[in-house]
Amino acid sequence: IASLAKDYNLMVVTKGDLFDQESKIARSGLGDHFIHVEVVTEKDKSTYEGITRKLGIEPGEFVMVGNSLKSDILPVVEAGGQAVHVPYLTEWQHEAVPDHVADSYKFHRVDNIRDVPAIVTQLAGH
Repeated sequence: IASLAKDYNLMVVTKGDLFDQESKIARSGLGDHFIHVEVVTEKDKSTYEGITRKLGIEPGEFVMVGNSLKSDILPVVEAGGQAVHVPYLTEWQHEAVPDHVADSYKFHRVDNIRDVPAIVTQLAGH
């Protein structure tokens, strides 16, 4: 996160209770790396469209890095953004996406979060 924050404007988009999510970010010690924190009630295409519109970001310049295909990756791609999937060891059943559905979307997948900066740099064209 620190290396990406040197070259890119980073934000957190998370779902849940505002106080709880802001508290988690503060306790993580990573909050200073983010220019914006958005706590939403739903993570879907219209939410991501609203975020990019509100912040004046072209959808194609928005890159989401996340572990959930259903709420982090696929809706961002549907909204015109780019995405990097970093799968977690376990997945909640309600977040599961069938392979044939996921395969119909264009996004990047990495096995290790340490690979994210190189992919983001590639997507940004630097």
